[in-house]
Amino acid sequence: MTAPILTRADVTFDKADIAWLMICSALVFLMVISISMVYSGLGSRLFAITLFKQPLLTGAMISFQWYLWGYALTFTPGNTWFGSLSTANGLQMSPSDVYSTNQGSSVTTSEGPSVQHLPELAFALFQGMFAAFTAALICAGTMQKMHSARYLLFVSVWSAVIYSPIARWSWYSEGWSHQLGSMDFAGGTPVHIASGAAVAAMSIFYFFESNGWQRAYLHLSSVTKKRINENIPWAAAMWVKSWLFNTSPWLPEYKPADIISGRDYEVYDVNQAIFGTGLLWFGWFGFNGGSALGANNRAVSACLATHVAACAGGTTTVFLHWVLKQIYMRSADYEPREFRRLTAVHFCDGAIAGLVAITPGSGYVPASTSAIFGIVSSAVVYMLKPLTSEYLPDDELKVFLIHTVSGFIGMFLTGCFVSQEVVESDGFSVLTTASVSERLGNQMKDAFAGLGYSFSGTIIILMIGRSIMFAVKWMRSDETEKRAAKAWSQANIFKFGKDGSPAIQDRLRARERHTWEDDTIEGGIPFSTLDNDRGPSPRQWN
Repeated sequence: MTAPILTRADVTFDKADIAWLMICSALVFLMVISISMVYSGLGSRLFAITLFKQPLLTGAMISFQWYLWGYALTFTPGNTWFGSLSTANGLQMSPSDVYSTNQGSSVTTSEGPSVQHLPELAFALFQGMFAAFTAALICAGTMQKMHSARYLLFVSVWSAVIYSPIARWSWYSEGWSHQLGSMDFAGGTPVHIASGAAVAAMSIFYFFESNGWQRAYLHLSSVTKKRINENIPWAAAMWVKSWLFNTSPWLPEYKPADIISGRDYEVYDVNQAIFGTGLLWFGWFGFNGGSALGANNRAVSACLATHVAACAGGTTTVFLHWVLKQIYMRSADYEPREFRRLTAVHFCDGAIAGLVAITPGSGYVPASTSAIFGIVSSAVVYMLKPLTSEYLPDDELKVFLIHTVSGFIGMFLTGCFVSQEVVESDGFSVLTTASVSERLGNQMKDAFAGLGYSFSGTIIILMIGRSIMFAVKWMRSDETEKRAAKAWSQANIFKFGKDGSPAIQDRLRARERHTWEDDTIEGGIPFSTLDNDRGPSPRQWN
């Protein structure tokens, strides 16, 4: 999805390609609304309204920012990281400006290089939806942490300094990853890996900030030691070593950390989550199919691959859930309620994991291999849920696991199953000559670079935000002694509301919801119970 911009009056556009790109832009925008339903349905009832409105607010703000300077930073001549802001912004583009797919590597015919032309306005609109959707994905990291106003400020900076460079190096002709030969059809690294890494950074930052460095470190070290003790091959090797050399087996001692509790929650509305997943699935056809930039055979292949991968992902997760149920039924810890109510939730996770995994490869791999993307990604996501729940306890909606891990799987499998026939089916693209090992290396370089840049950049942005809040608190302090220390302790960038509690409309909605579900409780339940929101976490199994 990269090419230089031209200005030509004699170019003839394909009306079918333009219509397809407009439809796909609308479908990607629908995904922003779908994320609102998924997040609010799977999240805590105390934050349902906030999670429902925040993705749309974020998408609108980032879209406006995209046309002011985001598009210029990403898709105009400059260097490998940023374009030139001196170029006219998206709102000043002329309808006669042409976006050309000719990069000097197109299929060469007797008439010269095969080129596709599109109005630059159409391309800018389509890419703006990607930027809005990526920012909407990060909204999951704000649950119980960040006020909406602070998040909008944060994500505005994040989109400009994190998303734009990653999208540029993956898709623009001057980007280092694109010149290297990496293959990312619709946003495996810029959209999913980058957003998941940002949520992981927010989760870790909040975890250390709310619990303190000592307790947070104790928790992470105790989890690691517990995992080592439960690792059967490692423990067996230590016992064999102790028997051979007459030494005592080394098993690290672990002590659970006294961390802030009460962040487990009940799924708010499974029906809403399922409906949102269905809309997300529907919009993903525009997400992947539109990345072919035209109504061509490659778009058809991308849409079919997308659907097959999602079907395979959801089905695989349900199957694994059923197998686990059969195993747990024979144990004393079996809880029928956990398995009876949560099959649909696991299906949603698996389907979304399959959609994420096929995103980078939908226009590169044949539909016959797309099921592998869904099967592998959904199985890995399902099996790693307990591990990520322990190491990222504040990533309640598992964004890092579902998006970043599945994105890595998709980038890797794209290098394994790329097909020249699929790539050249649009009539103007060509597959570069490289071995499988070289392609896998390029894929992993792009994926790890996106992960590292997004994670470290997010941490830096949060630290700068905390420093600014500390400076403001310090200047407003009336105390003459220890005012700096007090100001720093109160400069919590993740503080949600005035007292850290959910907004009043979320609390009232949670009370109404509880009263509707259990009419035997007259007048609902106390706000103190809602604030704690303690209960079993249905998205985790141990």
